[in-house]
Amino acid sequence: MNIIFIGGVKFSLDLLKSILENNWSVSSVFSYDDSKKKIYSDFASLDETTSRFNVKHFKVININDENNVEIIKKIKPDLILVMGWSQLLSNDILKIPKLGVIGSHPTELPKYRGRAPIPWSILKGLKESALTFFYVGEGTDDGDILAQQKFKITDSDDATSIYDKITEIGKTMILENLQLIRDGKIKKRKQNSAEFIEYWPKRKPEDGKIIWSKTAKDIHNLIRATTHPYPGAFIIFKNSKLKIWKSSYIDNDNSEPGKIIDVTKHFLKVGTGKGTITLEKRNFEANDIDVNELF
Repeated sequence: MNIIFIGGVKFSLDLLKSILENNWSVSSVFSYDDSKKKIYSDFASLDETTSRFNVKHFKVININDENNVEIIKKIKPDLILVMGWSQLLSNDILKIPKLGVIGSHPTELPKYRGRAPIPWSILKGLKESALTFFYVGEGTDDGDILAQQKFKITDSDDATSIYDKITEIGKTMILENLQLIRDGKIKKRKQNSAEFIEYWPKRKPEDGKIIWSKTAKDIHNLIRATTHPYPGAFIIFKNSKLKIWKSSYIDNDNSEPGKIIDVTKHFLKVGTGKGTITLEKRNFEANDIDVNELF
């Protein structure tokens, strides 16, 4: 089975390693051009892995460029795996592999579609989500489902831990489903449009700005949703942009929104619209500034 792998983030890298380490033949890999590092906060280089396993590696800015389409046609893949890739594939690519194009989406399709699924899952207060493998078509996340595994989202989870959960699930799921595809035993099901709930829009780094008039719980959830590997929540303080990666909160401990209530060596306690939030100074990030000098 001739496989092309397309991906360019940490999730992609870990799944590619799992595939290659388990002796599946990947003829070519397409990943993001290095110029995309500034765009994707979870960008990952696939150079070392493709070199170690002697796999052809193409770095692209636009996968749908005519030149890339021609390269893929010449490779004549049986199957294309798209794991961690934001750009939609053109129909010119989708119609090439006889076994189809398989994509992944870290939500319980068809309930939630769209962008930034991990941050939105936290911001929307979901208690459960899933990693879904589906056949990629011309629509957005609406192809037939071939595999789906649910997982819990707890109050202690954040973007980092959910990303890790999804990656571990994905490493197992991809191997199981490659076996089923090769053996002709894959069972797919159409998405039920009646189950669709919401389409999530793309998030921008500026969406991580903390607004103190919001509740402490909402601010805490924003920090959870935007922590590593994402751009991070932030505040502007004394003309400096401080990124905040970790917090805790108290609902019934009220104070003026934005007022600094207490400062210690490691923590900063601030009032909000409802409750107070404690920011971990050890997890602050400011450009060329000693954070401790600001307080």
